[in-house]
Order: sequence, then C-alpha cells, then structure tokens
Amino acid sequence: MTIVTKIALSLLGAAGISFLSLTPARAVILVEPIVTTQNQDILKSKNPRILTDYQPGQVIEYGVPDVANNFLNDTGYDIESLVFDLKTLSYNNEPVEWGDVNGDGKIGSSINPDLNNIFKDITISGSTITFSGGVIPNGTLFYNPFATLPNLAPGGGIIPPVPAEQTDKDGPIRVAAYYTAVPESTNVLGVLVLGALGVALKLKRSLHGY
Repeated sequence: MTIVTKIALSLLGAAGISFLSLTPARAVILVEPIVTTQNQDILKSKNPRILTDYQPGQVIEYGVPDVANNFLNDTGYDIESLVFDLKTLSYNNEPVEWGDVNGDGKIGSSINPDLNNIFKDITISGSTITFSGGVIPNGTLFYNPFATLPNLAPGGGIIPPVPAEQTDKDGPIRVAAYYTAVPESTNVLGVLVLGALGVALKLKRSLHGY
C-alpha cells in the first residue's frame, strides 16, 4: 500500500467519524412526577382539586404535563402509595420514559425547599413508577404535578395553547394512576370491640331486667 493510499484511507476514516458524530441521536421524552406537601403559592390563587368517590385500586387515566394544582384527599382513606403507569410510550416517534426532568439527579424528588417529599421510596419498573414509604392522611392537601423534558405542556412552547373554553388543558402524554390505602385492621378491630361491648351491655341489662 502506497503512502498516498494510506493518507486517502485515513482521510476517509476521519470523514466517516465526523459524519457519524454529526448524526443526531434519537431523542427521549422524559416524564417526572413529584408528590409533595401542599403548594401554598398555588393555594392562594385557586382551590384544590378534590379526590372523592375514588376507591383504592381504582385506575384513572389523564394527560400530562397537567395544570399544576393541589389535591385534597377526600377519599375516606389514608393513602399509603401512589402508582403511575405510562400509557404513551412513544410520542412523535420518540420514546417516552420516566426521567430526571428537574436535574437534581433523582427521579420523583422535589427541588423546591418549600415542598417536602411525602414518600421516601420511589421505585421504577419499566413504565411504572411507585411512590411509597409515606402516607397522605384523609382530609389533607398534597401536590402532584408532572413535568416533561422537552416541555409538552399546552402553550409551553412546543404544544400550542388550548382554547380558553376547553376544560381539558392537559398535555399529550397519557398516564394511568391508582393508590393503595393504609390497612384499616385497627379500625375494624375497634368496631368489633365496641360491638362486643354493646352486646355484653344488652345481655347484662336483659339478665337484670332493665
């Protein structure tokens, strides 16, 4: 092989590497939910959304990024875990997955010092993310927004704003969600004890004729 040939091959190799480096990598759309204590700033401007008639294990589906708001747990249960499942796994031919949108190196954690994370355990299995190791008592407010990278909120830059009269202003990524409740064995035991005491009192009264 002549020196000229070697130089030509080297130049072709370098050109090939440069071409590959210029080829854009396939983008990934990241989705990150957080579950924190109430957002006091939002509470000043609008009333919280109320979760009622919502049973443990009941699956609901909605779009994200959603319009940020507080939620009132009015389910009648203490929530011990929240489970979210991505239903949109590809958008505009780009894969969708859970990811670190706010850049703190963790998924599902708030970077706002005024918002305290409610759940200490966050696990991801495929398209499912589970928040556990905490509790949202019945009757309390909590904050559960979703963010995406890039920002796919309507009016956020990529997605055009929705008409003012349209009720659903959520984003194009679909998520299914359900919760589990704190076991109520202690409450059931209390009811059984009270019931037993009532029966005993009635029996005592009947035996003594009063």
